[in-house]
Amino acid sequence: MIVDLKKLSLVLLIDDDDVVNTLHSIVLRKSGLVENIQSVMSGNEALSVLSACERDNCWPSVIFVDINMPGMNGWEFIEIFNEKFSTLKKKSMICLLSSSLDPRDREKAEKSNLIDFYFSKPLSIEAVSAILKNTMI
Repeated sequence: MIVDLKKLSLVLLIDDDDVVNTLHSIVLRKSGLVENIQSVMSGNEALSVLSACERDNCWPSVIFVDINMPGMNGWEFIEIFNEKFSTLKKKSMICLLSSSLDPRDREKAEKSNLIDFYFSKPLSIEAVSAILKNTMI
């Protein structure tokens, strides 16, 4: 567990694999850096959750998005997120998570002003710490 860092109030996990969401939830809990975790299995479900978060004033500090999902992929989610929630983007960091070995995904993420981090799966405590340290700057 990492200490001396402010905890994130809410983290949203978006991945079509329930096992991955469970694993990442465990990593986030073990980090000791997250108060609440919500996981969803699709981009559409995430957009609904974010609409509720906007309404209830409980916006996530970090949003982890899987790139390769059926239906709406991570890139499509980010595009719609930007259309619907661009004014709230400054309140959260968007982190792409991928098992893809395609270097074009990383390059695209690095060029995007909407993506704050790109990590390979699985999520690690070190990655969570890096994100949190960045939010403190």
